[in-house]
Amino acid sequence: MNRESILRNFIDQRDFMEDRIQSGIESHRKGWFRIDLVDPDGNPVEGAKVTVKQKTHAFRFGCNIFKLGCFKTDEENALYEERFKGLFNMATAPFYWSDFEPEDGKMRFDKGSPFIDRRIPPEQVLEFCRENNIEVKGHPLFWQVMVPKWLPQDYEQMKDYWTRRLKAIAERYDGVIKSFDVVNECTSVPLTRDEPKKGDTHYRNFVPLGGKYPEWAFEQTAHYFRKSRLVLNETASPWSDFRYELSPYYMLTENLLMKGAKIDIVGLQYHNFVKPEAWANLAACEYNPHWLYKVMDCYAKLDRPLSISEITVPGYDEDIQAEIVSNLYRIWFSHPAMESIVYWNMGDNCSITEIGSGKGWGEDAYRGGFTRNDFSKKPVYDRLEDLIHRQWHTDLSLDTSGDHVWFKAFYGDYEVTVERNGQKTTRELHLDKNGWERFYFEV
Repeated sequence: MNRESILRNFIDQRDFMEDRIQSGIESHRKGWFRIDLVDPDGNPVEGAKVTVKQKTHAFRFGCNIFKLGCFKTDEENALYEERFKGLFNMATAPFYWSDFEPEDGKMRFDKGSPFIDRRIPPEQVLEFCRENNIEVKGHPLFWQVMVPKWLPQDYEQMKDYWTRRLKAIAERYDGVIKSFDVVNECTSVPLTRDEPKKGDTHYRNFVPLGGKYPEWAFEQTAHYFRKSRLVLNETASPWSDFRYELSPYYMLTENLLMKGAKIDIVGLQYHNFVKPEAWANLAACEYNPHWLYKVMDCYAKLDRPLSISEITVPGYDEDIQAEIVSNLYRIWFSHPAMESIVYWNMGDNCSITEIGSGKGWGEDAYRGGFTRNDFSKKPVYDRLEDLIHRQWHTDLSLDTSGDHVWFKAFYGDYEVTVERNGQKTTRELHLDKNGWERFYFEV
């Protein structure tokens, strides 16, 4: 495996890439904040020690959490949880219709629902995430590929069941689950009259739904979901089929927005499902910093936050994987329009297997996880841990002889302590580019 051929654009564009990464992070992920020292009457006082400790990022570093509690032993499940919360502050919960409602009217909301691997109930996800201060995202409300076998074939007859599903999920989770993928991969998976292939247990295609179904889906979803943010989620075409404003996905999104669709976030998937011998071919666009920035700059014109919503980078060579993922995260994190990065399987033992898919294909073939089958950390895990928790992290200890102190910090949640004359005042602060930049501490 030729390392230089795979990484050639990262190497060739190193100066350009590092300049844009560093300037972007300093400009868009950090801000200046001021703490004023006052007495009980609000009068300025001088001299204090100020400690600033970051607790979590405003930027969302996510992953699907489909394997929570799905392993055979308590030890394995504990290791999964430990590795997950060691990196991520957002988790994608499964809402695939075929497994969420395998029988008509019997939705699998609650813990204790019949077990389906990688399709854990949302209440199980929410319990874990509340305990660990992790935001939850739902995926997906509709995907034409994974629908129940009991659903009518006719599109018009199916609509009533679809709206029933939306209403039931919204009644529980509107605003509780912060965002939902509304339609998934609607430009990349053909809708045909084909019968399921032999051994295909849950994938099923409808007759063509037509170009208006994403518009209808967003209209209905916006009716029931008033608080959760809604995501349009698409797969490979944003990167490999990029033709600026004439890109198919760009035109679809723009058209939906012009028709009033409530698209709050534009999802750009990034799955590198390639065999080892074809890995280097991705370097032309998907491992090309200049190209990646062009794509993001273009989609930013839609005036919606962007999310790298699903990611797989092969781990055939773990050191190469670590270098690619590290560069990608740094590039994405530096872009002003980006608000989240969501990896798709935390470990090699978390993905769809060739046997389990029933399609003769499996994500496990690409070894794209951050951990190995025994939950040991790959180099890519260590690299991201260093980025998120050390390089992109603010911990400060400041002494001031005046009545205030300025400091620059990554956006996120903080614990701030001011100590003066042996007395301490500690507060939780949220530092955000759209929020308060000046805080008063009574000491």
